[in-house]
Amino acid sequence: MKDFDVIVVGAGLGGLSAATFLSQAGKKVLLLEKHNVPGGYATSFLRGRFEFDVALHELSGVGGEQSRGPLWGFLNSWGVAPRVTFTSVAEFYRCVLPDLDVVLPFGRGNFEEYLIQEFPKEAAGIRGLTALVFDIAEEAMRANMMGAGLTGLNPSEFPHMTAHSNRTVAQVFDSFLSDQRLRAVIGQLCNYMGQPPSKLAFINYVMGLSSYLSYGPVHVRGTSQALSQAFVEAIEANGGEVWLNNGADRILISNDSVRGVVAQDGTEIACPRVVCNANPMVTCLELIGRDKIPDWYLRRLGAWSAGASTFNVFMGLDCTCQDLGLTTHETFVVTDYDMDRADEAMLKAADTIPSGTSVTAYNLSDPTFSPPGTAAVVLTMGAYGAPWLRLSPSQYLETKRWLASQVIDLAESIAPDIRNHIEVLDVATPLTNARYSENPGGSFTGFAENRQCSTLGRIPARGPLAGLYFANAWVNMGGGFLPSILSGFLAGQDLLEDATAGAPNPAVMERIRNQMDQQTQGCNPLSFEDRSETKQMISSLHPHRIVLKVDQVISETPSTKTLRMSAEEGSIPLFRAGQYISLLVRSGNVLTSRPYTISSPPGKPYLDITVRKKNGGFVSSYLLTKVKPGDVLEATGPHGTFYHEPLMDSDQAVFLAGGSGVTPFMSIIRDTVEQKLGIRIHLLYGSRRPDDIIFGDELKRIGSTHPNIKVDLIISEPPKGWSGLSGLLNSQMISSCVGRVEGKTFFICGPARMHSLCEDAVKTLGVPQRRIRKEAYGPPDDVTLESGWPSTPSKAEFEVCEDKSGRVFKAKAGEPLMNSLERAGLVIPSACRSGECTVCRTRLISGKVFTPSRVHRRWSDEQSGYIHPCMSYPLEDLHIRI
Repeated sequence: MKDFDVIVVGAGLGGLSAATFLSQAGKKVLLLEKHNVPGGYATSFLRGRFEFDVALHELSGVGGEQSRGPLWGFLNSWGVAPRVTFTSVAEFYRCVLPDLDVVLPFGRGNFEEYLIQEFPKEAAGIRGLTALVFDIAEEAMRANMMGAGLTGLNPSEFPHMTAHSNRTVAQVFDSFLSDQRLRAVIGQLCNYMGQPPSKLAFINYVMGLSSYLSYGPVHVRGTSQALSQAFVEAIEANGGEVWLNNGADRILISNDSVRGVVAQDGTEIACPRVVCNANPMVTCLELIGRDKIPDWYLRRLGAWSAGASTFNVFMGLDCTCQDLGLTTHETFVVTDYDMDRADEAMLKAADTIPSGTSVTAYNLSDPTFSPPGTAAVVLTMGAYGAPWLRLSPSQYLETKRWLASQVIDLAESIAPDIRNHIEVLDVATPLTNARYSENPGGSFTGFAENRQCSTLGRIPARGPLAGLYFANAWVNMGGGFLPSILSGFLAGQDLLEDATAGAPNPAVMERIRNQMDQQTQGCNPLSFEDRSETKQMISSLHPHRIVLKVDQVISETPSTKTLRMSAEEGSIPLFRAGQYISLLVRSGNVLTSRPYTISSPPGKPYLDITVRKKNGGFVSSYLLTKVKPGDVLEATGPHGTFYHEPLMDSDQAVFLAGGSGVTPFMSIIRDTVEQKLGIRIHLLYGSRRPDDIIFGDELKRIGSTHPNIKVDLIISEPPKGWSGLSGLLNSQMISSCVGRVEGKTFFICGPARMHSLCEDAVKTLGVPQRRIRKEAYGPPDDVTLESGWPSTPSKAEFEVCEDKSGRVFKAKAGEPLMNSLERAGLVIPSACRSGECTVCRTRLISGKVFTPSRVHRRWSDEQSGYIHPCMSYPLEDLHIRI
């Protein structure tokens, strides 16, 4: 094992910046990240042909060519900026109130003049407020770079800060502004800090407003994932290492000092210094252990509450922003001037009628953000995790859908008919944020940015143990992209200072302890209970693994069986009808996985998967011939987006199924019948022969007894005596069965050839893209028939070298690279095995692969050479890194 000077735990922006700064300073740095992509909140995800930014609305501190900001200075000096393209945003933001619609410019003078023009009676107050903002901003930046906390400020050097250090935004507004509308307009920036004006520390507001006005907002070409990837490439260029899919399992402590880290794969790495991008609560309680953390530090962690989270609706639209009347990158739609009332309501219940949302139209600052003729729009409102924790799993799904519909209604006030243009949609709640970030309540600001926990009152980068440092939203300047990046720099500075001296300065550590003692008098230490409720809820909604016992093996056709399974422990997790699990199977020396759609409806004490024999099928053969009642299988939790979504799908659904592609439709049909859902379903199910029809008797019964469900069974090779429909699922067949296509959503699931046949057919009939839903299917039976395949013979063999393990193995051109990896004993995380979920993301260092055109990748992954091995075929010798 190599020696490292520093280990950084977590590849959020704080961890990335710390690793970049320290590796540039000559330190040997290892960055550990449990996720398959770097970035934390600075990441993206794919849905269909759309890529969405998880969190970034507008980035401040970069500036333009004529006036570079402080963030640009850091990024440029670290070698990150040259790897990123920033796209300018034309305005600060738009605010739409019940009786006012304004677009705020950036630039201090422009901002003042515009507001004075709109609110002439408030001219003196506007000028006075902006003057104070910039006076404090200058002092605050100076104090942060000095590492000074509130208790260490000299009033003669920092007169404005000390005078306003304990004031809220509302209190300062009271001193300058009286117009309720004006206060609401400029108060919308509070949303970026997750607190209403009556709670938000004015100093935090100052840091955000001054940065945006001074340098203007920008975004990142290729989403914030491109920024995070640029950090990774800078770290590696400096000689550092980045391990993805392999976070820290434990931080090793001896004699109150860091001595190393144990990675999730069991690798133990000796190292005297660790920078934790993981939040201090997880670090202290889970990575280190409560017994090794002094009480004074645990009291500090237990004293302050986590900040707000968000509720997001991500929408990929089949029209442009201009078509909908969207004209600004960021718009706040507000129905209630009182932001405090909205905040109180969100604290009480998750199902609160929203009084405001931001509408972020990314294509207006970057026309290439989504495919031509489309738009990516994200709706965001503030939310808190606690009310969502009080919901049962079924209530959680109902509330999530209800609230998303309410937020879309708000967006339609400025973008009429937006609901009727949704092609893809996803919804994230505070628990989604908590699931991926592990932040309490899903906070995006770290601690709540109130007076108690303002920018200069936060805990410092130095931790309570020698060699332990923090770089994240919970320390130093707080939440947001710019503060998080600066936190990594400040942690790196402290680490270098201590490393040069040989140990932390005892006087500095004593000052830190005294400051925390003053902040936490009478407070209880942080406890495990603070984390257990969230972990339990997330586990029930999104279990990482489930263990299933086979109760029955049910023969459906001569080539198809259903495995009915129950949970070995606990209960079957909640899922949406149409989702799949990925079974983990070991046969001989090969550990592999395969996705299987759940064919039973949600809410049952069992879970069915229906398996059809596939020629040459490695796993299907095993499941059909080897598995018996009493066997135990392991699987992932439910995945997938192939389900009927009332938020975007019409209530008339046409299911086009072929072969075992009927399984997701069976789950939806059964759920519709049992729950008496108001969906009208027409199933067109194509099979080669009558004895290939899966669930035939049940489908006939349902079709004859339920007026909202119609079933047409279609045979492509009909035997003598077959009196039913025969032929292929082409446009003529679909038209003759379905009739008018207007107002109907078409779902397609079946073999690869059927997918293209059906998609072409419904497009010929005039069905728009947004009304066509396709389930991802796996590798083609013969990849050489795919469009764009070169002349390489399918049996050609190439040598593959995996960088971390040093393993070298052979791989055939005609099969997915993942198959060869598994045979070589290299198992990487996977779920869909169809190139959709991106879980198997792998770095292609050298060589060339073929990927079918239907497989989408993140923009930054395409630029940086990341592939999905489940749908990548080697065309020459490869060098890869898992």
